[in-house]
Amino acid sequence: MSERGVFAVDRGIWDHPSFANEPLTEREAWIWLIGEASFKERAKRIGSLVLPLKRGQVAASLRFMAVKWQWSEARVRRFLKRLASDAMIDASTDARITVLTICNYDKYQKVSLPRDAGKDARSDAAATRPRRKEESKESTEVSSELRSAPPPASAPIYTDSRHELWGEGVPILVSMGVSESGARGNIGRWLKAMRDDSQAVLGAIQRARDNRVLNPIPWITQALAGPKNGSAHHEIRTHSYSNRSSSAAVLAGVAAATERRARERGATGQQWKVSSNADVAKNDDPEQQ
Repeated sequence: MSERGVFAVDRGIWDHPSFANEPLTEREAWIWLIGEASFKERAKRIGSLVLPLKRGQVAASLRFMAVKWQWSEARVRRFLKRLASDAMIDASTDARITVLTICNYDKYQKVSLPRDAGKDARSDAAATRPRRKEESKESTEVSSELRSAPPPASAPIYTDSRHELWGEGVPILVSMGVSESGARGNIGRWLKAMRDDSQAVLGAIQRARDNRVLNPIPWITQALAGPKNGSAHHEIRTHSYSNRSSSAAVLAGVAAATERRARERGATGQQWKVSSNADVAKNDDPEQQ
């Protein structure tokens, strides 16, 4: 396609977890065709058909490519027709199976032909010199643009943990596929359930992100209401009740002791009164005088 050289691309790029599963661009569809092409002569079975393929050929139905690229079959047909008109592929159809031949396949795959490595290296060196000068010039221009660009925005400053929860938690949930309104609604519900413990809610959201949870809402809800938190809350409630029970027992003991001492003092006073009255009566008895 150009004289700028080629590079190898791992075929695992199409199902790598770091990239979203989304429709391919036309450029990506072209790279897919090159990667899907046979690198040597072989036979490929499609349904009940066994098709012999040469180096640089792809055998697939329009429907198969439409599913892989997430396109409509009509768009796949138009794209292949344009590639054929640009002499980038040759196409033939047999029993609804399209066989595509990548033109200049060996040129695109020079890196996979080690026997020509020495020859390619010498020819590439001459073509590389002017390209490197151009790339050096582009790099200098980019560096100049970076120096003149405004400084990047600083990290946000949060006034409190609740502010941090809304500032960090909402974007995390949105990045995991939750709508913004859904993220805000669920954060509000979690805050209420956790009695405004913003740090606990944000921690659960961050753990869901770090674990790459597919369904974050039920996962976070379960994490916040799980056995660990439930045990902690139960322990707090039990401890509080135990403290109240202990205090009540102490107060009851003090009251009982006070009442017992009062009864003892009352009994002693009554005895002293009876004894005093008896002495007075004794002294007043004329027979005893």
